[in-house]
Amino acid sequence: MSVQPRPFAGVLPFARRELRSAFESPVAYVAIGLFVLVLPALFFFLGYPVGRTPLPGLWEGGQASLIVLFHWLPLLLALVVPALSMGAWAEERRAGTEELLLTYPVRTGAVVLGKFLATWILTMLMVGLAVLSAAVTVGFLGDLDWNTVSAGLVGAAWLCAGYASIALFLSAVSSEQLVAFLLGALVLGLLWALPLLVRVLPGGAAGALEAASPTTHFLGSAARGVLDLSDLVYFVLLTALGLVANTLAVERRRWR
Repeated sequence: MSVQPRPFAGVLPFARRELRSAFESPVAYVAIGLFVLVLPALFFFLGYPVGRTPLPGLWEGGQASLIVLFHWLPLLLALVVPALSMGAWAEERRAGTEELLLTYPVRTGAVVLGKFLATWILTMLMVGLAVLSAAVTVGFLGDLDWNTVSAGLVGAAWLCAGYASIALFLSAVSSEQLVAFLLGALVLGLLWALPLLVRVLPGGAAGALEAASPTTHFLGSAARGVLDLSDLVYFVLLTALGLVANTLAVERRRWR
């Protein structure tokens, strides 16, 4: 009688494997380093010139707030998360190690969750370094509301989870890392841009597109210091959608 693997057996070992692999490549160091430098630079010097109401940078606006920094997160993560996750499945397929990986006595979902957990941890490490370094600086300059910073970081964790699950799915359906990166950046970039289409579409379609964008659910609440249950539900559903699609894509190849 064959023994069925436990549903979550192997998740943590695969997560550790992926984290080790990420830090053996210069891609993770370059992506994290650029993110930690670029995000605070945009916050301090440029502001956020996108959307209906452009926001000034810290030096120009003179307000002890991270709202401008949080406004940049959805766009920058749409570029960086695909760079961190592009090799998760695409490189396995290119190197021919995916077939060996799928012969392990674990469920496909456990492998998917392990890769997702590693990408999520890596992304949150990057976001935490960038946000906290800027927050400490602003805290020395003025009276920063740390409760708002905490809520923003929690919301950023939800945002990173949704982005990571979608980017990993796109890596799973790509045969090359570059293709996985371009697809991930394109899809996540389109999700970020949905609220910008509101003014050129009729009311019903505009509302639906805005509600479908992770940018709306992050900037409308957590970025402003409010944690909304409906936004949490949205990100849980978005993450689950990406993970299920990822699992189905890999399972399809496993049983060919």
